[in-house]
Amino acid sequence: MNSHRMPSRPRVPRHGVTLIEVLVTMVLLGVGLLGLAGLQARGLQVNQGSTYRAQAANLAVDLADRLRVDPATTMKGTYSGAYTPTAAANNAVLPLVQDWMLQLGTLPGGSATVAVAAPTVTVTVSWDDTRASNGAQPGAGPSIGNFVLTTEISN
Repeated sequence: MNSHRMPSRPRVPRHGVTLIEVLVTMVLLGVGLLGLAGLQARGLQVNQGSTYRAQAANLAVDLADRLRVDPATTMKGTYSGAYTPTAAANNAVLPLVQDWMLQLGTLPGGSATVAVAAPTVTVTVSWDDTRASNGAQPGAGPSIGNFVLTTEISN
């Protein structure tokens, strides 16, 4: 029997080339995952900020609707001034807006002002937006969110 053997190739020693490739891949994957985690965290902050803005808009519209219920008193400027949830808890407000002021407390640092220049009423709702706007930058200072609604109330 003739056996035909293939000539053997000389073996080339491998000195960790595969290990280096794996390490480079791990570093690139780690950097990518860290970037993705940062993007996710920022997305959550932006989402929280938009939730606060939507809540402030709803509160401003609700207050304007309440002021439309009593246009004569509103145009006299009775409801003009600053509103905070603590004033509602102390019963230092008119009954028409007392429960609204308690709802204002659902915003972090929530407060509001009402300015009447007949027939125009301006409602400004403010809140502490620090966590949503610069939560990724510690020490950046406070950030106040504002929502302003201007409407006309007729008798």
